[in-house]
Amino acid sequence: MNRGWYWRLGTVLAAVVAAFVILWPSLPRVSTAWARSHIPFRLNEGLDIRGGARLSYDVQIEQAIAERRNARMDDVRDQLARDLGIHRGTGRLTPDEGNRLAQRVSVRAGGSNREIRVRFTQAADASKLSDEVLTRLALRRSSGSGNEVALTLKQDEVTQLEENAVRQAIQTISNRVDELAVRETSITARGETIVVEVPGQDRAYFDQIREIIRRTARLEFKILADDSSLIDELVQGQAVTGAAPAAQGTNTPANTPHPAPEGVTVEYESSPVGPGRPNATVAFLMGNGAEGRQKILQWIESVRAQIPEGRQILVGKADRREGTGPAVERWRTYVVYATAQVDGSMISDAQVSVDPQENRPFVSLTFNPHGAEVFARVTEDNVKKRFAIVLDERVNSAPVIQTRIAGGQARITLGGDSDFQQTMREANELMVVLRAGALPAPLSEGKQDFIGPTLGSDTIRHARNAMIVGIALVLTFMAVYYGAAGWIANGAVLVNLLLQLAALALFSATITLPGLAGLALTVGMSVDNNVLINERIREEMRAGKSFRAAVDAGYNHAFTAIFDGHVTTFISGVVLLEYGTGPVKGFAVTLLIGIIANLFTGVFATRVVFDYLVRGLRVKHLLGK
Repeated sequence: MNRGWYWRLGTVLAAVVAAFVILWPSLPRVSTAWARSHIPFRLNEGLDIRGGARLSYDVQIEQAIAERRNARMDDVRDQLARDLGIHRGTGRLTPDEGNRLAQRVSVRAGGSNREIRVRFTQAADASKLSDEVLTRLALRRSSGSGNEVALTLKQDEVTQLEENAVRQAIQTISNRVDELAVRETSITARGETIVVEVPGQDRAYFDQIREIIRRTARLEFKILADDSSLIDELVQGQAVTGAAPAAQGTNTPANTPHPAPEGVTVEYESSPVGPGRPNATVAFLMGNGAEGRQKILQWIESVRAQIPEGRQILVGKADRREGTGPAVERWRTYVVYATAQVDGSMISDAQVSVDPQENRPFVSLTFNPHGAEVFARVTEDNVKKRFAIVLDERVNSAPVIQTRIAGGQARITLGGDSDFQQTMREANELMVVLRAGALPAPLSEGKQDFIGPTLGSDTIRHARNAMIVGIALVLTFMAVYYGAAGWIANGAVLVNLLLQLAALALFSATITLPGLAGLALTVGMSVDNNVLINERIREEMRAGKSFRAAVDAGYNHAFTAIFDGHVTTFISGVVLLEYGTGPVKGFAVTLLIGIIANLFTGVFATRVVFDYLVRGLRVKHLLGK
């Protein structure tokens, strides 16, 4: 045998071994714990076979653009504070620096989700917004006159955000699902819609996955503005220092009272505002239950135009009422400085622990080196002030900073009056989303389908038996009609199946009913290849050629017909893959993989075997009578 034959044999053996290794974890009777833990490839059953949930989510790209605009607003404030000599550090502005900056310049959102309006108290300061600064911040000047400048995000940054938002959302969702060890989940994108398919029958488990996927998980730490009388001023209609003028075209004066909604009360608490200073009496709104929370949020929206720049009013859960009656969920407001001193991007790990004294689960956070440094500095600068832990615009807790916190550790407490198991479940869900990272854009839930398998268990069993019987009959016919050549063809069919299934497992594909149809079609084409080759060899032998010459001529002449047929089918598969959706794409994928596997096994692999028998063993006849 020549050297080329050995290379071809090595290629076939390598392909078979690689296919088996890839498919190994998906073979229930031969897979091992080692294979399942060390080989990441899986062949999954589709929902139409196994049943499960199909969850769809729309990526809110426009909101992602608005959040990028808001981040640029913070960058503009930081840069102007440095240029105006207010801020000399490298981190975010402190609350005091933010107050001093607000006296000289106002940076607010414009009319669109891409626009920023910058208004200077002194027109001379407008020169600080140089083209060099704007280029570095990926902004451009859209208009401006006197002491007011309008800025917008550059189009290339918006385009990049639009292109990356879905891809990053898929990666984040995949990370969260991986944290739950849900290996058989399929996650695909259809434009701006992400479809998550989870096999199984446990509705409670699906609901848990829904909750984990939809959470944006944007974690921020913000200093409370407890020295502010903002809530009192808004409720009583007093002038709010630093508030923007009333929107043009409205008849509502800036000092119009905004009383608390019906069922929501104004309450007061004593809060520390710094070392050596007396506690401040702080007003806040308090409401009971989901209705009370909704009323507070509507009230905040109604006064948003009067909230001073650099401040936010957020809502969080309050301690529940004490007494003998049933516990009532309560919601309250917090006034915070808008700039986040620490955020979730500075976290390297999150773990669930249990407080041994209170027997309450909590999530322990570990900051990365930069986050640990920033957290230590912020806590040192704000001793005896409250520090709000904000998750998805909701205040989780607001502890008082007693001393500088070094070591890069923090905790998020959970529980309240919830039972231990429920609190532990909430803590684990929070740990998952924090470790996987925040979504690049919020998600809105689309259609949520919870379905059983399309085929019943009896039908699936009958279909499996029919497939086995059908394959057995085909293999028997090939062996009887073509003799030894038929057994070679049968081996090629089995290797073909192995390669196709391995290719699907390599890409973590999901086997569905249309996919099985494509698989069956390509197996039939594989048998046709060998029939064409064997019949062509018979014709050459009838013409008087030796068996060796007939094999060479049979493969050479049959290849053209085989290749042409596969090319036309391949083109059809590409069209189905490009323009089809859902089940049609599943059929197209298996069809295209099968065509490639057919050419490899039916032409390349069987030729290796024939060459060995004809040239190595010098066999004179392999075909049946």
